[in-house]
Amino acid sequence: MHQSPEATDRERPPAPHADAAPPVTTPGQRRFAIALLLVGAVCAGMGQTIVFSVLPPLARDIGLSNFQVGAIFMISATAWVMLGPRWGALSDDHGRKPFILIGLIGFALSMALFATSIQLGLAGALSGLPLYLLMIATRSLYGLIGSAGPPAAQAYIADRTSKNDRTAGIAGFTAAFGFGAMLGPGFGAAALLIGETAPFFAAAGLAAFMSAAVFAFLPERTGPKRRAPRVRVRLGDQRIIAFFAFALIFGVVNAIPIQTIAFYFIDRLGYSTSAAPGYVSIGLTAGAMASLFAQLVIVQRLRMTPARLMRVAPALMVIGHALIWLTSALWPVVLGMLISGIGAGLAIPAATSATSLAVEPDEQGAAIGLANSFGAAGFIISPVLGFWLYGLAPQAPFYFTTALAALLLIFAWRTPAIRNAGGARPGAAR
Repeated sequence: MHQSPEATDRERPPAPHADAAPPVTTPGQRRFAIALLLVGAVCAGMGQTIVFSVLPPLARDIGLSNFQVGAIFMISATAWVMLGPRWGALSDDHGRKPFILIGLIGFALSMALFATSIQLGLAGALSGLPLYLLMIATRSLYGLIGSAGPPAAQAYIADRTSKNDRTAGIAGFTAAFGFGAMLGPGFGAAALLIGETAPFFAAAGLAAFMSAAVFAFLPERTGPKRRAPRVRVRLGDQRIIAFFAFALIFGVVNAIPIQTIAFYFIDRLGYSTSAAPGYVSIGLTAGAMASLFAQLVIVQRLRMTPARLMRVAPALMVIGHALIWLTSALWPVVLGMLISGIGAGLAIPAATSATSLAVEPDEQGAAIGLANSFGAAGFIISPVLGFWLYGLAPQAPFYFTTALAALLLIFAWRTPAIRNAGGARPGAAR
């Protein structure tokens, strides 16, 4: 991370009646706090790709259709979109740490209970509609409660980074999530040797451990604030609406392949349901490694502005998704996932940091929560659209996302707010 010595809690001065203890001021404390959050993001990233790589074959074994699997993700994403901004706004007023904890605990509960529901189905103890409703309910805990964590964690980082370091700071968080996403499929494949639902329980255990670590060790010295009434960040806020639109369109482009790729390996590449998770893990790991490279090297080292990142990312998505549908061979598909991963690694921190840079210090949680929700909204739209397209042909979802990424590229080049994102003079006061 590239924190400035001046980037402390001073950037968000307490309100006149704040119950504030001495703020975190030393660089060592900031580095430790952010490192702790990054480890938590690694755990969350692992959990996400474990679900996407392990669930589809298990779902077929218990009799669920492709659309039913997509609907599970869609309902959880809907809960995330509805509640994420609210959790972020609450963290603006009541401190970041409580909501980071709520998010981690919600994630752990969701993974453990979701695994239990799958286990009941595999054992024949529950089936049909009751099983499906239980799977929906347990996965939805991730959207309902787990959505508290990321906006609060990213706002915590935004609180402690200067304007010039904001994109790199937020990219560090998304890089940690991407590193977890890279580890997840391999970790899941290894855990499958223990049992079919072992990957989910292992992810839940890691999240529970991180909850305890955050509770015990995350430094936050600023108590709840009683603020004067102020205008809240809203959906139509002209400062940031273009970034929300970018995040939404990109979310659809990114989500459709993630949700259909395991089925694509079975139906288009010809792998069996037992062999598919291992090969899917190769592609997902390649994409996650590429995303990690983008966030740790391209974003951190080159220090490109959000504007430039948001124009490069869609072009890479066009190339990557086109490669996937052009062939039915494993390695070209993996290469397409790798190139797409670079695009995702650039787009996600760019949209979030552009949003953060456009608002005031006491609006960070609400604005970042909204930005995350627009990205997550792709997981609401994509199951209905993606699996309908998949029913036409396994390649059809990738035809669509290639075209949509091309439109996003045009939007990024032609929209003034995106062209100027992060373009104010470095270190300007906020």
